[in-house]
Amino acid sequence: MAPLPMNDASVFIPRGHDVTLGVDNAASEEMKDFSYGTFHILRPNRPITLLLVFLSCAVGALLRTVLKETKVPILVVIFFIGLVIGIVAHFTHQLPFVKHIAEIDPVLFLHLFTPVIIFTASFEMDFYIFRKSFWQVLVLAVPGFLMNCGFLGWLTFKINKYNWSWDDSMLFGIILSTTDPILSVAAVKNIGLSKIVTNLIKGESLFNDATTVIIFELYRDLVHQSHQEVVKEIFVQLILKFFASIAFGFLSSKLVSYWLAHIFNDGIIEVILSFSMAYVIFFLAEWFGMSGVISLCMLGLLLDSVSFSPGMDAFLYKFWAMLTFLAHIMIYLIMGIVIAQKTFPYINTRGFFSVITVYLSLNLVRALVILTLSPFLSRLGYGFNWRWGAVLVWSGMRGTFTLNMALALSQTPSITAADLQVKTMILLHCGTASLLTLIINSTTVKKLVVTLGLCNITLPKRMAMHNAVQRIRQMEANAFSMLKLDRFLADANWTMAEDSMTIEYPYKLDTEEIRQLSKTLKCPDCDADIAFERSPQQIADIMEEARLRLLTAQIASYQKQYNSGMLNQEAAQTLIGAAESYVDIEGKFMNIHEVKTYWESKGMLVTMKKWLSDWVYNVKDETTKAPKNKFLRLCHQIVFMEEFEYISTMITYLNSVPIILNFITSVNAEYLPQLKMCNYYFLCLYIGEAALKALAMGRTYIYYHWNQFDLIVIVVGIIDVMIINLFKNMTPSYPMINTIRIFRFGRLLRVFRLFKLTLPTLIFVLDKQINKQLTFRYDIAKGYVQGEEDIKRLIEQISGHEKVYIEITKILEKNKQEAMKELGLMQRDYPEIVTAVKTRQAVQTVLNTASETLKFMISGGIVDRNEGAELHKVILVKKKHLAKLPPTIAPPTAQQLLHNVMWLQDNKNQIEFIQKKAKILYYDYGDIICEEGELPQGIHLIVSGMIKLSGSSAPRYGVDKDVMKEGAKKTTHGHTAASSYTDYMVTGAIIGELNCLTKQEMEYAVSCETAVQTCFISIDDLLEAFDRFLEPPSLEYKIWLKIALDIALKTYKENLPNQDWSYKLCAQYSNMYVVDVLNHTKCDIYDEAMDDVILVHGTVQDCQLGQRYCAPCILPKTCHQVQGTSPATKLLIIRSIEGGARKSTGTCFNVCQHHADRRCATLGQLFSMESRNRSSVANDLDYTYMSSQSHSVRKNKE
Repeated sequence: MAPLPMNDASVFIPRGHDVTLGVDNAASEEMKDFSYGTFHILRPNRPITLLLVFLSCAVGALLRTVLKETKVPILVVIFFIGLVIGIVAHFTHQLPFVKHIAEIDPVLFLHLFTPVIIFTASFEMDFYIFRKSFWQVLVLAVPGFLMNCGFLGWLTFKINKYNWSWDDSMLFGIILSTTDPILSVAAVKNIGLSKIVTNLIKGESLFNDATTVIIFELYRDLVHQSHQEVVKEIFVQLILKFFASIAFGFLSSKLVSYWLAHIFNDGIIEVILSFSMAYVIFFLAEWFGMSGVISLCMLGLLLDSVSFSPGMDAFLYKFWAMLTFLAHIMIYLIMGIVIAQKTFPYINTRGFFSVITVYLSLNLVRALVILTLSPFLSRLGYGFNWRWGAVLVWSGMRGTFTLNMALALSQTPSITAADLQVKTMILLHCGTASLLTLIINSTTVKKLVVTLGLCNITLPKRMAMHNAVQRIRQMEANAFSMLKLDRFLADANWTMAEDSMTIEYPYKLDTEEIRQLSKTLKCPDCDADIAFERSPQQIADIMEEARLRLLTAQIASYQKQYNSGMLNQEAAQTLIGAAESYVDIEGKFMNIHEVKTYWESKGMLVTMKKWLSDWVYNVKDETTKAPKNKFLRLCHQIVFMEEFEYISTMITYLNSVPIILNFITSVNAEYLPQLKMCNYYFLCLYIGEAALKALAMGRTYIYYHWNQFDLIVIVVGIIDVMIINLFKNMTPSYPMINTIRIFRFGRLLRVFRLFKLTLPTLIFVLDKQINKQLTFRYDIAKGYVQGEEDIKRLIEQISGHEKVYIEITKILEKNKQEAMKELGLMQRDYPEIVTAVKTRQAVQTVLNTASETLKFMISGGIVDRNEGAELHKVILVKKKHLAKLPPTIAPPTAQQLLHNVMWLQDNKNQIEFIQKKAKILYYDYGDIICEEGELPQGIHLIVSGMIKLSGSSAPRYGVDKDVMKEGAKKTTHGHTAASSYTDYMVTGAIIGELNCLTKQEMEYAVSCETAVQTCFISIDDLLEAFDRFLEPPSLEYKIWLKIALDIALKTYKENLPNQDWSYKLCAQYSNMYVVDVLNHTKCDIYDEAMDDVILVHGTVQDCQLGQRYCAPCILPKTCHQVQGTSPATKLLIIRSIEGGARKSTGTCFNVCQHHADRRCATLGQLFSMESRNRSSVANDLDYTYMSSQSHSVRKNKE
């Protein structure tokens, strides 16, 4: 039958196929017109291969949805689908695209899928755990891999029934010795196995993949090609594949990091960059003969989530996980088709037994290798044990690299049919071995881990889970209680809702474990539940579990600080890495002294800058008094002209040309007389310059370093000339020639005169680098302190036992205070840098608040999305400009600090009054500003330096001592209160505000940790200001509001640490006010317009339940009326509407007026001011920071 005529819309129909399918010719023609002719319903020449790609992705997604809760490996199903397609295509000619897929280029296969697998695996690795276990990974990936290849190749050569040669058996052993880094870890990733083991499995897989590629290519080339210099070939290959690849990967990571650092908040560009650079770097490395696998490993290891913009980590991980999943889908679909197309004629009964033999052999050999290496592994890194070894053996999945190398081997030209059969059988056995590891190993490795006890849920973990479940249940109960008040949900079936929402305990417990978790006793005094006394070992286990959870919380805090812009990229990476490095050190908590090792800069830069600054200082300040002699005065004017320096530099540049020519032998021999005359000429110019400077500067000439250097150049030049002329008529000898050469090299000293103009730039660069290191140092210390404060609020939820709670609290408090002290010392030593960092963080915080406000307005429909996008661009521009802020900013003066005080609020009259009354006080290191229990004499605004607050107990906030002692015996949470109090204050902090307001004794002693300068306002002057500035809002009220806000923020963070209360308080700032509840006076709270009521000072009692509450605390919303039970009780009211906030302000100000009227008559008898050495600052409040050294000089003069 002849082929049908075809037009542009027709398809090729092979000869011998009946297109009519049994119908008559008329029907056939009608069908042809309908399909391919006039109507164009079925279009030919469609890209079926592309359709298959997307269909496979859709099938993968479907299987992931359907088989998610089963143990059936998705890739096995995909492999069998490919196998079916390949077998069907083998018996029919209607699927030509299948044959094209079966002949896929191995190089294309490698470059298409390998970058995704390698980059994802290395990017997800924990760098700090990998760094410690590096030698274990290296032992497994190099000697272990070579042993595995040798054993497996020898075993294959001995037992195979296909008469393979030794070279074929070795290639087969190399191919089957590699493991897949993604598939090997996937089965044990989320079952509670230690990170150390999972990183060891992944690290070994990554590096033996790299070793496999090198050894496979090298061995294959040596077998199939003739090489004259085998040793040289191996040496060159190792240099390129290993050392050059590492260097290329390292440089690539630096390039990508630099690029990412200059992309500002554009997630799309960052994802595209990570995706494209992974492929580009792999391609370039392979193109230049290096190992793309090793280069990508270096790139992925040196990049992490913090390398990208804040908030990009979650999306980035999901993006690469998606690519990895799709890559594996395509790999196994293609390999199913390839194996079906190429190996189907060779499949027989004997082949099945051979497949089982190969599978058992590769697991047996791997176990033997790891057993042999275990003595070495146990002495490296984190150690090693037989349980880890068993998991390591059984988790070795054969995947991408095994299939790719088998495909590459099968695609090489075959000389004979026997050679083709060998390659085909290798492909068949490698594909089935990969399939069996997925079917058997991946589905049973979890059971193995559980059986070996490597993911046992210990008692501390069960306790933590028990506490978490209890907390969730409590929140459920609270949520149901609040929802029942909703008028729209009043008729819901609450019984069914509560039954359907019951959270079950995820771990199966027996009777003994339930008893262990619920062990409690009743206190005989108060009938409260107290913890059962556990054994020391149980306490130690709980302590260790709490430590690990706190480290996780610290990492989360550092990540959160980075996302909010409070930590820069380098500081966040350092802190996260430092926290991760403590995971394996049992009982060790992260402390500031060891964190300091990450920021300690080398003293070489500082020393070099000091030395160069000395030279530049003498260059810039070469000014002396002009002589009276006219000629000398003329010389002075000439020397200190800028043109004189430029001419001197030009002379040096011109002199460098003959100096260079002197070292060119051919030029020197031909133009020796001319070069000699040039030397004389320039030497005379240098002498003339020196003489002119000496005449102008007189005896001070010799004191300047550059002048001393000029004299050395002149002396060396004169000796050079003398030696040349002295030896001119003598017979040359070796000593003479060497002497002439030495002094010829001495002419190079003249070139160093060029550094005279470049040194200021060099000093600027050094200064910038030093400032960067110091900023990095402060960022780390500040981030560490913030992290300690964040995790301190979580101790109660994590500790699980009172003893553990107390011990961890002490450790964290000590670490925090040491870090605070370190911050204060940095502020003392580098005030300009610290001020710049604080300014940058303040601007960042305000911009974050603006961003959150904009998000709220867009989500609420207040602002249109297009308008919101424009506002968002404006905020992003401001954030981008943060990088342009100067690295150093002068610290604020006392006058500027007064303008920044919140309760003055740039009020001109109040600031002028305070300036007239305030005094500047100076204290030395160790001076006591006030003692604990002493009546307040005023407030101190710290202008410079650092002070230490130390008290026998924590601040009481107006709570009576007896009430505090009673609360210490029985607290709400069952933990003992802190026995002592320590804190550090630096520039800008105010001491004594609350005590002056309440007329209470100081609850802590104040001592100086450095030389300190404070702006002191006496209590008499402060009370006078209260009486003078009574107009709403009064000065006294504003101080109370400032204190209340500070206490409220701390209280919110301690009680609800997972919410951003800084932003919420900013949003509600205009709706907050302070209410004074007099003793034995009732006050109604929580009306329809109140959001929250915080007790910030004193104590109150619930009028309905009789429950007493002590400051600071958030009063529960079930409390609707309270009675003051202390002399000074203050409530901070946060209202939900603007009108509510304005409604009660008059009452508050009347209370302040009442206090002001009584004050003058009583304070004269209560307080007597102790005279101190003070100086008025009415005219000099702009005095800035004075160092302790200058302060000592001042005291000595007085």
